[in-house]
Amino acid sequence: MESLLLSAIIFIPFFTALIASILRLSYTKLRSFSIASSLIVFGLVLFLAMQYDPHGGMQFVRTVDWIKNYGISYHLGVDTLSLVLLLLVSLLMPLLYLYMWHENRKGYWYNMLLLQSGITGTILSLDLILFYLFWEMMLLPIYIMIGRYGNGKRQYNANKLLLMTMLGSMSMLFSILYLGYTHFEVNGFWTYSFEDLSVLTFTPSIAIWVASGFLLAFAIKIPLFGFHTWMAPAYGSSPTPAVVILSAIMAKLGIYGIWRFGYTLFEEILVRYSYHIIILALIGLVYYAIVAITQSSLRRMFAYASGSHLSLITLGLFFANIYSWGGSLYFIITHALASAGIFLMIGLLYKRTNTIRIKDLGGIASQAPLFAVFFTFFALSIAGVPGTGGFVAELLIIIGAFKYDLWIGIATASTMLLAMLYTFWMLQRTLFGAVGLATQGFKDLSKKEIVMLLPLTILLLITGIAPSLFIPFIEPWITITLETISQNIGGL
Repeated sequence: MESLLLSAIIFIPFFTALIASILRLSYTKLRSFSIASSLIVFGLVLFLAMQYDPHGGMQFVRTVDWIKNYGISYHLGVDTLSLVLLLLVSLLMPLLYLYMWHENRKGYWYNMLLLQSGITGTILSLDLILFYLFWEMMLLPIYIMIGRYGNGKRQYNANKLLLMTMLGSMSMLFSILYLGYTHFEVNGFWTYSFEDLSVLTFTPSIAIWVASGFLLAFAIKIPLFGFHTWMAPAYGSSPTPAVVILSAIMAKLGIYGIWRFGYTLFEEILVRYSYHIIILALIGLVYYAIVAITQSSLRRMFAYASGSHLSLITLGLFFANIYSWGGSLYFIITHALASAGIFLMIGLLYKRTNTIRIKDLGGIASQAPLFAVFFTFFALSIAGVPGTGGFVAELLIIIGAFKYDLWIGIATASTMLLAMLYTFWMLQRTLFGAVGLATQGFKDLSKKEIVMLLPLTILLLITGIAPSLFIPFIEPWITITLETISQNIGGL
């Protein structure tokens, strides 16, 4: 039973889509099947979390030979890093299906189901070829959702996302194939298990090129400064469920990739060149925050805000101390919850007003107080005000930054001030002041919408007020991983 648990979590959404398409179900039945599958997966992930031992390393490992002659296997496993992301995906999918309740385009539902399988497969894969296949599996559904169901220059923006992501994917594939070939040359047999490949050694010049293949793919996915030109257009053109997935989950997979494979296969390269990546992430941190203030669209504003905070998570990853790593992993959780909440609120706002331009809004608080409360809460959670999980995460990363370097610590701390600036500026123009033409007769949240938003709200409050409930769960994995890296490279 336990050996099949991870496979069930990955493939239940896929087979739901397959069976529904064969039976040609109506959209109402497809909706019921999709929601049921998401709840079953959520239950399985909760069961997995209850059985998981935070001190136990990689668990629920399943390995089946696939293409044996070339060492490609169906190799799955879960540790604290992958479990955190798995919990987030399984929680968000039922909430997104609630948002999509009245969506009658069946392709919309099929793509969301396939997207969930692609994401969970990526998170749980321990074979690099399998990881690559699931990584690519994520791309097609999100491309279709933007290109077919998006708005504005949807096809152009979808193509831009596709081309940039494919560039990163191909560079990663070349590096993966080179690793497998090198292992064959050195040891006489093929393998793509990242644990087996982690023992390979390369000359510094070759190691840089092989590591760069992975880092390019992950930098585009995050996206780091200089690799971000797809971000705002894609966020602006995406339908709401797609933009939630992009911000709350898929961007985190770039960070996951660096954490999982970078600090296993190329830890010496990451540590040696960490300062360069830290400077790049610092530029992105400040640049995205400043650009966010200049945006006229709520979705584009929070796209850049998300980019700024993802840069902060990346900074914590490369500071590589227990405070910054704890903050980055905690921020993955809290930022996913907050960004999902704010983009869902923006989607509800668009349904009511048919616009998300800031200048067209105003006076919402006087007509829809519940809407204003939830919107304000998620916006302040993004900014990291005290009492929310984002504050705890940012504080830990900033402490880690000061431990790394005083001036970098000061620069990193600027993120909190910049986030407050664009958040309060936006709230004043969106919720308060005179009622705009688009916001006349603005309706408050319905019961179904409140049910959709409450889990995110409660979790953000708990992570902010009682971080001690969560940090002991993630701390053992961080401590063990940092000690292993330190031993491998002779001290951080």
